[in-house]
Amino acid sequence: MPVISRDEIKEGYVNTYGIKHDQLPADTNRLVSDFFFGIVNQYLSGKISVVIEAAFQHGVWEPRMPKILELASPLIVLCSADGTVAARRHLQRGLENPIREFFHGDRRVSHHRETGEMSPPSSYTEPKFNVPTIEVSTEGEYVPCIDEIVRQIQSSDAQRSGSPDASAGAGDL
Repeated sequence: MPVISRDEIKEGYVNTYGIKHDQLPADTNRLVSDFFFGIVNQYLSGKISVVIEAAFQHGVWEPRMPKILELASPLIVLCSADGTVAARRHLQRGLENPIREFFHGDRRVSHHRETGEMSPPSSYTEPKFNVPTIEVSTEGEYVPCIDEIVRQIQSSDAQRSGSPDASAGAGDL
């Protein structure tokens, strides 16, 4: 199944300009998100099931969900961890991949480099939509495990067969 990654689209956008995220126009994240959702809707309009990978903040997704619901029968895989665990993982990803800061302007990483301290977790409002949702704890090992997640997705697909699926996953945790 095709995977549409909002972060990869963002990296392509930044790469096109060849300048750091922080030097791009202020509306860059909105433009990238608009493009991302346009691609998602184009796939779904063409009756093509997709996996949508992004950090799913409720406020960003709320105005976009009616169109997705019109076009598909979405299933959300919501990965979550304690805020401190998520912040530590975010910092670790940035430290292990220094070019990430160029593409995403990760302030947590730059703050750590300047002070040696980890910034507190950012606020997060998980998506709350009336759609099937598989909640996955990523505190340590995935709970439920990957095999069980796949089984639940396949079971849901069998029940909803006939319309394209927008399987969405919050992969940044």
